[in-house]
Amino acid sequence: MPLTHPGYLIGNFTVTDPALLAEYSRQAQPLVEQYGGSMMLSDKSFSPVEGRAEAVFVIIAFPTLERATSFYNSPEYAPVKELRIQATEGGFLALTAVPVALA
Repeated sequence: MPLTHPGYLIGNFTVTDPALLAEYSRQAQPLVEQYGGSMMLSDKSFSPVEGRAEAVFVIIAFPTLERATSFYNSPEYAPVKELRIQATEGGFLALTAVPVALA
């Protein structure tokens, strides 16, 4: 059986429209869960130690990177994603967590 590693969507953004972001969150949550994802962290109180960071940091975990990118690119999420894009400035990364010893 092949070894699989979790996939993550990591967001760092500044909220420009709180009401629109609240609507995004309401619509996105069931879609995240549909793809096996769960919110790991949503923080507004972190302290950057180097470089520039936006005001909000979010980590959403999925069973695999494929599930994370399938969610992000899904037709169901497309109109919801637009709400977040309109409500924030910043972006998201997709990555997998491979232990350093296995990389």
